[in-house]
Amino acid sequence: MLDETKLWGSKLNGNSLRKSSSIMLAAIVACLLFSQVALGADREKMKLVYASYLDFCMDVPIAIEKGYFGQVGLDLEAVDISSVATRISLLPKEDIDGCFMASSTALFLVEKGLDLVLVCGIGNRSFDYAVLKDSPIKDIKDFGGKKIANLAKPSNPWLALEYDLTANGVKGYTVIATADDADRTSMLLSGNVDVAMSSPAMECKLGDQIRVVHCCTTSKYLWNSCGWFFKRDYIKKHPEAIQKFVQGLAMSRKIINGDPEEAIKIYSKYNKMDQTTYKKPFQLPSFDSPPVIYIYGLEETHRIMQQFNLLKTKIEIGNHVNGQFAKPLDARY
Repeated sequence: MLDETKLWGSKLNGNSLRKSSSIMLAAIVACLLFSQVALGADREKMKLVYASYLDFCMDVPIAIEKGYFGQVGLDLEAVDISSVATRISLLPKEDIDGCFMASSTALFLVEKGLDLVLVCGIGNRSFDYAVLKDSPIKDIKDFGGKKIANLAKPSNPWLALEYDLTANGVKGYTVIATADDADRTSMLLSGNVDVAMSSPAMECKLGDQIRVVHCCTTSKYLWNSCGWFFKRDYIKKHPEAIQKFVQGLAMSRKIINGDPEEAIKIYSKYNKMDQTTYKKPFQLPSFDSPPVIYIYGLEETHRIMQQFNLLKTKIEIGNHVNGQFAKPLDARY
């Protein structure tokens, strides 16, 4: 016969075990939920505007792709907009915290009353100008009387080229404002312009169809003084967010500097570029790691802008640079 005492005992033990397991599982779930809420409370939020097609900003899409911002506790919303005019128009909005800005554009907006502060630099390049391979143009002295596809005034490329044209006494040229590489490529290939501002993406796609004939002498100031500008109030309220943003950039730069093939692969993915069609290797910009701010470059940009009457007032550059997140470099170079 069955021993009912043992039977009921086994049932009771099983029920107790199941009950204990349920309680333990509920406790674990509660702990996980609590920790997620706690972690969420500690996470910083940021919304910025940039353009992924700008290869010297490629550390942002790489950090997004690799999940670096999330790893350091930053919930980043990066609005990818290719149009410079649109990016500028969005910056004053309350929900936008910062933006990649060309230094001349940033200083122009500062003079207009937008309180922007530079917290980190970008990748460094030079402003280059190209012609068709069979063009008789050999250097900038041959630009006189020619049509040049460039970004509009008062952009850094416009200012850099204007500086060198003036220095070389070149006259009679016409600058045609363009929006992007596609416009400049089309105009150059069709013969509508004689010279066009070039880029690594343009050069690797076209290969020997074009050749670079001039690299602007002020690039080391006008280019490396560009960077990530944030609203002063946001920096004051969320310094940890800025710190985490720059930390994410630094993590990306290890990929760019250490594994360039992976960096180019991610850049090409974000810009829907087929690497198999490249006629020349893609030339990466140089990225300072750890990130820096070229304060002297920004001061020189300010001086050159005043030289060309692009600023009506003097701006105290030191008031618009915050050196606690990236290493500030203020020595002459």
